[in-house]
Amino acid sequence: MGKSIQVSGSIAFDTILQFQGNFKENLVYDSDSALSLSFFCPGMKREFGGCAANIAYNLRLLGQECILLGSVGSDGKEYLKKIKESGINTDLCEINDGLFTAQAIITTDTNGNQLTSFHPGAMGSAGRLGISDTITSFGIVSPNSHNAMVRHAKEFSEKSIPFIFDPGQALPMFSKEDICQFIDLSSWVAVNEHESDMLCDILGESLTSIAQRLTGHETSSLIQTLGCKGVNVFIRNEIFYLPALKTSNEVDPTGCGDAFRAGLLYGFNHGRSIQDSVKFGNAMGYIKVQSSGAQNHKTDLNKIISIVSSHNS
Repeated sequence: MGKSIQVSGSIAFDTILQFQGNFKENLVYDSDSALSLSFFCPGMKREFGGCAANIAYNLRLLGQECILLGSVGSDGKEYLKKIKESGINTDLCEINDGLFTAQAIITTDTNGNQLTSFHPGAMGSAGRLGISDTITSFGIVSPNSHNAMVRHAKEFSEKSIPFIFDPGQALPMFSKEDICQFIDLSSWVAVNEHESDMLCDILGESLTSIAQRLTGHETSSLIQTLGCKGVNVFIRNEIFYLPALKTSNEVDPTGCGDAFRAGLLYGFNHGRSIQDSVKFGNAMGYIKVQSSGAQNHKTDLNKIISIVSSHNS
């Protein structure tokens, strides 16, 4: 199923809380007083997560070989065992005894809005190991420790492995100079709507001008995901838009972006155009949003191809 893909990023537990209301209706703030917010959340689950682990999980659903580059704490040994048993290469995953595995506490309201708190734990020490020497077609640098993201990006570039720079929630920890270096090294940038605004503010550039700096692959581009509104792709001097796939059974948006990135990588790895690769990403997000948690959905390549084909007709 094509050469292996290397996935750098977080391996984490997601504690998912369900708030039966709308955050915006409960945000009453007086600038003269301390901010105190309380959300009653009767529903709670603890799920397997982390951007890199989620991306790798989705790649395996498509039958794609992949190598995970990340770090867990002493409480993550069973999680790492589960990952390995799914067929993901974990040879370059570290276990850090004495530290907790990274954990995201995600509260979602009835409109799909999310509030997230993140404890980095063992992720903070990731980056002591480099990327794999295995012959690899593509990579992705998703949220991880500062050192890991910088090191893995440089090593992908040095080994001429085109990769996606997916800064996610890690974007604020980088300087303008850091981000410029990532853009110079990467072939694609993938950001959501909020992250794209932050990226433009930090660099003082438009998405179009940032996209024009991306090189290394014929599909090099900036991909802006817009959730249920679809995807914008900025490629050279062009911009094109693809709508999201609509479902009446939206359950949980957690991990949809990671599922999208897996579909995108799968498309690239099999010589698909940027348009078709985005369609694979949309189809993976469509499947994922109908399940709770980031790694509980099931699908396979034939189903994804069928979904893409049905929406092309």
